[in-house]
Amino acid sequence: MSIEPIYLLIALLPLVAYLLLLGMIRLSGRVLITTGGRDIAALGFSVVGLVAIGPGELFFPKAAAGVFGGWVWLALATFYGLIISLFALTARPRLVVYGRTPEQMLSPLLEAALELDSEATCDRETLQVFLPRLRVHLRAAGHQAIDSTSIESFEPIATSVFWEKLLGHLRDKAEATSPPAPRRGGTMIVVALTLGLFAVWRAIAERQQVVEGFREWLWR
Repeated sequence: MSIEPIYLLIALLPLVAYLLLLGMIRLSGRVLITTGGRDIAALGFSVVGLVAIGPGELFFPKAAAGVFGGWVWLALATFYGLIISLFALTARPRLVVYGRTPEQMLSPLLEAALELDSEATCDRETLQVFLPRLRVHLRAAGHQAIDSTSIESFEPIATSVFWEKLLGHLRDKAEATSPPAPRRGGTMIVVALTLGLFAVWRAIAERQQVVEGFREWLWR
């Protein structure tokens, strides 16, 4: 049983856009540093299509759709956005780095920490940075074979000011680092292009079915 082309488009296009963005960043050698909350939001966007054709179809409010028509999708999108926002706001604060390994981010992390605490020190064996005046321990977590890093703290830090300052300094210091060799991201781009081309090919081959399917899917 083949999947209808309209469902392929809805499910795959956000995921393809997410994979292409990360793949191009990693392949270009640039470094992207963002907050954990924004990373969760981006991940939520990447799977929004899968959620729409999965749980969205299973729990679709048909009674409300019969009254409000296509406007019910606005309510569902708002509800989904609130769920993602809840995850992002309640998740433990951290910084996420794409394009650099944990080992590569240790020196920039120490330099950024020195901007906040002149007595900051680092332990290169455990990939940790200690800020004695602020009483904060930071670590660069991640797998050695993957060029992405998570900057986390051992202590709960309630204020967002610390993370905002650390983010700004870390972005400045990380620009001087070299990309990992060999650069990664090519496989991610190939997978994204394959999925995207397959979905577009199915849509072009069955254009009329896509139009009708989208109309039926949107207006119930």
